[in-house]
Amino acid sequence: MEKNEKPKASASRKGEGEALQHLGRELHAALFPEEYDHVYDSVSEAKDRQRGINPMKAEHVEKTNTLRAQLGFTPFNVGPDAHNDDTYGWVKEKLRQGEEAELREIMAIRAHEALEAEHRREQARQQLQTPSWLDQKIDDMLLGEKFIYRGQGRSDPQVIAFRILGELFNVNRSGDNEPEFFRQIRRLLPGRSEAEYQALHRHAMNEWMEVYGY
Repeated sequence: MEKNEKPKASASRKGEGEALQHLGRELHAALFPEEYDHVYDSVSEAKDRQRGINPMKAEHVEKTNTLRAQLGFTPFNVGPDAHNDDTYGWVKEKLRQGEEAELREIMAIRAHEALEAEHRREQARQQLQTPSWLDQKIDDMLLGEKFIYRGQGRSDPQVIAFRILGELFNVNRSGDNEPEFFRQIRRLLPGRSEAEYQALHRHAMNEWMEVYGY
């Protein structure tokens, strides 16, 4: 009986250890995402990283280093000779001490702060992007060469719709651009039926989906 219990106990401990390791990796990736950025590197980004140049945007680097500092860690370095704090060991030690809740609280606070920051950005965007500001932005874009290709007619309604949507994607990357699109298309191409406006919107959306490879 005792002989059978020992292998079972060993298997149980092994299973618990694997579960702890899996949980540790999950929490570590959430708390220190900068240490996993390399997974998504392009060929050129990977080469930069090997030369000790962080290919991520400066804003991302600053943000993640600030979050590291809040937990008592030094900025993250890249390159073959880079030395970084053992953040994974810190996470594992927290779990061994039964402090998973503390780690999750840190994640929850960060998520809340990110949501508030996004809300502030959206408020600032709305204050800046008044209807008259957007009208001028669209008009200036249509006078230039942006979002137009050789052989396309500037007065073609489908080309105009495509260009309007492209500019709206630029000025409002995370918001709902549909209401503003219809306001602009009605302003620039007045007197058409609602069905025509809807068709122009569908065409522009399909064209941009092809551009982005969806």
